[in-house]
Amino acid sequence: MITIYHVPNSRSQRIVWLMEEMGEPYRLETFGIPVPESFLEVNPLGSVPTITDDDADSPITMFESLAILQYLTGRRLVAKDEVATGLTTGPLPDPAAYAEHLQFLHFGEADLATPIGTIFRTRVFTGEQSNNTIEDQLGQLAKRLGFLDQHLSDGRQWVTGDRFTIADISIGYAFLLAEFTECEITLPPRVESYWQRLTARPGYKRSVAE
Repeated sequence: MITIYHVPNSRSQRIVWLMEEMGEPYRLETFGIPVPESFLEVNPLGSVPTITDDDADSPITMFESLAILQYLTGRRLVAKDEVATGLTTGPLPDPAAYAEHLQFLHFGEADLATPIGTIFRTRVFTGEQSNNTIEDQLGQLAKRLGFLDQHLSDGRQWVTGDRFTIADISIGYAFLLAEFTECEITLPPRVESYWQRLTARPGYKRSVAE
């Protein structure tokens, strides 16, 4: 059984979403910020997401959301689980497809979620709604959303083609974070349609209901 240590609307939402997409049972330990002292016995850094995997030969504890996405699908890919295989690039991927998958998996965090988080924290800690840091991050976000909009211009349903993958979960969480933090980004038309497709997925709906 996978246990997910979860703060709603945080990056642990990615892991709940993945488990719902895979249709596997899991256990949630949900709490808020600041995290309870007892959680530090699981992860001394106190960061979420953290998971424990009791299905391994010896129990495994992990943190970092993208690493967990890759771990959970990778273990099941080795076991020839068809659902998990569909969520990644397969055991012997084409190099170009694999490169695209990894690029957009990390794009969701490094290019979208990180600047959104920086804007939110800057506003919380400075009390300022606008300063040079915030304006710079908003400009970077606009550039990256424009890139994503152009990437989707060939009519693809999902970020790497016709198949939904963990790269879409990575990017989709960034849009959820923008809504939660009230970050004033404007999604270009194709990106907005993509976001609507993501939020229409039953796995997404179940994950945010948790």
